[in-house]
Amino acid sequence: MKESKQMQVQDQQVKAGTRKALELASRCSASETSDNYEFLEEQVDQIEAQAREVVQSKLDINALLGKLDQQKSLAPPDLKILELLIVGDAEYYLKYESELAEWKTQLKNALEQIDSLQNSALDIDRLMHLRALCREAHESLADLVFYFDARERAAKFKASTQGSIDAEGYTFLAKIVREMLASDRM
Repeated sequence: MKESKQMQVQDQQVKAGTRKALELASRCSASETSDNYEFLEEQVDQIEAQAREVVQSKLDINALLGKLDQQKSLAPPDLKILELLIVGDAEYYLKYESELAEWKTQLKNALEQIDSLQNSALDIDRLMHLRALCREAHESLADLVFYFDARERAAKFKASTQGSIDAEGYTFLAKIVREMLASDRM
């Protein structure tokens, strides 16, 4: 009963944080300043941290760690907890991301414009334009790198947990789980 009450409190904290972020987003719409967007960014980071903590509290991590420490075979639910802890963020990001094609198009457009500048003299105006195009390309590239990194992390995890886990693997996984629990990132 006590755990259920604690989970309800945690859920309410996440919801309150979300409401605050939405209020800050309205403020950003009304007054577009870097300060307002920085406040919103901080609030979004707080929501993510709260959500991570609630996820951790809803998983039976201690039982998983016990099995890893004792090198006991992991059942499918144990593997699911391990997956959520290690690559859950990546898998859910991939599941809900919808702008991949747009990022590729933005990068292609920026690179095409960069290419078109090669045929003209690079005066100050064109050099500044080149810098702006490089900034646009950089933004798309950052999103693409993040996306493909998430995809590769998820694939590596799936591949590494297909077979049996040896003694070194159990020790390594237990270490990863403990480090993730101690970290502010999951």
